[in-house]
Amino acid sequence: MYTSNQTNNQSGSRRLWSPKIIFIVLGIVVLAEVIYAVKILIMPTSPSPASPKSVVSLPTTAKISLTSAKLNYAVGEVIPVTVVVDTGGQSIDGVDLIVRFDPKALEIVPGSLAAGKIFSEYPLLAGDAKEGLISISGVSSANNSFTGQGEFAVLNLKAKLSGRTSLVIDFQKDMTTASNLVGSATSKNVLDTVDNLELQIQ
Repeated sequence: MYTSNQTNNQSGSRRLWSPKIIFIVLGIVVLAEVIYAVKILIMPTSPSPASPKSVVSLPTTAKISLTSAKLNYAVGEVIPVTVVVDTGGQSIDGVDLIVRFDPKALEIVPGSLAAGKIFSEYPLLAGDAKEGLISISGVSSANNSFTGQGEFAVLNLKAKLSGRTSLVIDFQKDMTTASNLVGSATSKNVLDTVDNLELQIQ
């Protein structure tokens, strides 16, 4: 009796784990893994955070410019010329300006060369009507250098003769004997370029 039951149990166990059932179970497991892999592949991936754009610093230019409200004037009319200094992001301790003009076409209005607003001291503010020359120097006070763009001076001239004429800044790069901007760090001329002014007198 005991032997018969033991034999039946062993037979039932073999039927329960027959090769067919084992393959079905393995097939279900493999199918589940395939479905999971497909879901992973087709799921939308979240975009990776954009990398910050690198900031490109543009080169700066130190410049002196001559500007006027208009470019056409009548004979006898006063021409106010503003001298603008742009340090190009650098710090400066002083400016020397030399402007040349045709004394036959223009003349300096007496007492009308005016210092600007970017320096506390202007040791030189002079004009030579005969030579057609204007010379202006400005310097900063102690520990008060200038950086940026600002009005260095105002030149008032009177138109004398009809025709085209120019005001030209005397400038040679890296030279301190002509117009220059004195860098605070090096005490050298850091002026890169100038903008002259051409006028039409009618």
